[in-house]
Amino acid sequence: MRKTMFMVLLAALTAVSVGCSEKVASTSSQSETEPQPETEAVTELDTYEPLATVRDRNIEEAGDFDYEIYEGRTIITKYNGNAANVELPAEIEGVPVCEVGFYCFEANYQLESVTLPETVDIIGEGAFMDCASLSQINIPANLKEVQRGAFVGCVSLSEITLPATVTRVQEEAFTACEGMYSLTIMNPDLAYESWGLEELPNLVVYAPEGSAAAEWAAAMGKLG
Repeated sequence: MRKTMFMVLLAALTAVSVGCSEKVASTSSQSETEPQPETEAVTELDTYEPLATVRDRNIEEAGDFDYEIYEGRTIITKYNGNAANVELPAEIEGVPVCEVGFYCFEANYQLESVTLPETVDIIGEGAFMDCASLSQINIPANLKEVQRGAFVGCVSLSEITLPATVTRVQEEAFTACEGMYSLTIMNPDLAYESWGLEELPNLVVYAPEGSAAAEWAAAMGKLG
């Protein structure tokens, strides 16, 4: 009798042991096959801070002009006057004026003429946008770049000469300059980047014979 009971207990313990083993095995297998939460891979690029797109600016005022001195250059950031004829200073605080800043004269409807110092090498984005009465502006001999939309809507501007130093004119620089009839390009390699010339009905472009500038002007039917 005792032997029989012992055998029953032994069988029961064996069954429990096998069940527990199967449960552990099942749990282990499930943990191996179940998807785990993804962890973001850390790459070498993640260790670098993104490039800043906005920098702290120290804007000062001198007469009718707001300006900033940055990296040895004076940037005219805003014209606050209401004169019809404006002359930018050649330097401020002994630092040369090199740039007409973003939207500096935007929508200055009474502005008729601007004299830029020869130190200016950049005319910034939208610098003279919607200056509808602007009819005269000198382009400095050392100008390098005319940025996007610099002269948009300057309907009274009739002619401009871009010196050989100009290596880039950005898109829409002359969009809606409906009164422009003459644009002279001195740099034979200057590329065209949708300046808005196609929309100017009376414009004639003058460029060195056989140059890249002459080719794109001819393709528009505007080569003089």
